[in-house]
Amino acid sequence: MTTRTTRAHNTGDQALVRAVLSGDQKAAEQFLRTVADTVWTACHLLTRMEADARDAFMIVNAALQKDGFQRLRAYDGRSRLHTFVALITRDVLAQRLLRLLHEDSSRGWAAFEQFFAADIRRLILRRLPGQSHEDARADAYQEACVALIDNDYHRLKAYSGAGSFTGFVLHMVDRLIIDFIRSFSSRRRAPASITRLPALEQEIFKLVYWDGVTPRTEALGPPLARRLAARPAADEIAAALDLVRRNTPPGYGSSTGAAARMVSLSETPEIADRVSVDGPVVRSPEDIALEREQDSLLGFAAKVLREVAETLPETERLYLRIALGGPDALPAREVARLMQRPVEEIHKLRPRVLKSLKEALENRGEVKTWRASV
Repeated sequence: MTTRTTRAHNTGDQALVRAVLSGDQKAAEQFLRTVADTVWTACHLLTRMEADARDAFMIVNAALQKDGFQRLRAYDGRSRLHTFVALITRDVLAQRLLRLLHEDSSRGWAAFEQFFAADIRRLILRRLPGQSHEDARADAYQEACVALIDNDYHRLKAYSGAGSFTGFVLHMVDRLIIDFIRSFSSRRRAPASITRLPALEQEIFKLVYWDGVTPRTEALGPPLARRLAARPAADEIAAALDLVRRNTPPGYGSSTGAAARMVSLSETPEIADRVSVDGPVVRSPEDIALEREQDSLLGFAAKVLREVAETLPETERLYLRIALGGPDALPAREVARLMQRPVEEIHKLRPRVLKSLKEALENRGEVKTWRASV
């Protein structure tokens, strides 16, 4: 399905939703028929048992029709209608779990964990990517679950009923993961060559290699201002960053569990600067649906890229990890230093690597199929 066709489908979905919200009975019947398979499939996947799925199907249909299909007002066509309805289905069933937690905590928690386990692990993987963080991911999952259980599930029971319960849970879990990573980072030891540097350089090292902040002066300024007594000047940050790079052991992060933004194909989010932890964030099902569709496409692209990268010669793979592993490409001179090769060789290597990567990607059948579907 092409992008143009997808947009046309979404436009048709919006027209149907508008007719339903206007009170058109025939449109309402058409809508319920259109989404019936989606609702049933979601119910079956989320409840796992046929009898429970039937009950859930009736509950979700009633929820969709409640107050003149009020839940559909959040739909704005950014995602497919079926995706949006699947998210509503999920949220309706998630709120059933909340009621069960109030009625029977043990059964409620078992159902809750089964329902949200995959999402919690997905959030953890986004924050702690790569094989080096495998143990930390297991610890993060346990820490998040313990925090949710703590004090008779008070965090979950604090849901006010406003907005999406699923969005409420996932935002809260993400905050718990961030807290875990901050604690985890504070327990790590920096290399001896870094601990001998001044305080500014040590803080820059932690921000770049542990918290995943982009190694650029403008990105480091705000978090450094919060960590130090006075905000350092831009030229001081630039000089300190250069000193950190020169004193960080080659390959640091690949075996120590550090974020290592400059030498890894994985990208760790800038925890302190890109995620707000002040106050609740309530997202609509539309926001969550769009995010999941984007995550799915990005996840697929990253998977194919990693697989293709593994087929390249060793020198080219090393170049990819060092030069293109972060959000910004490193200058050739810095790549040459890290790879311990002449800078002239790096200038020749870059176009060769990109050409090989492009050709390999274009020959992948999965990529051709993906292009045809978007």
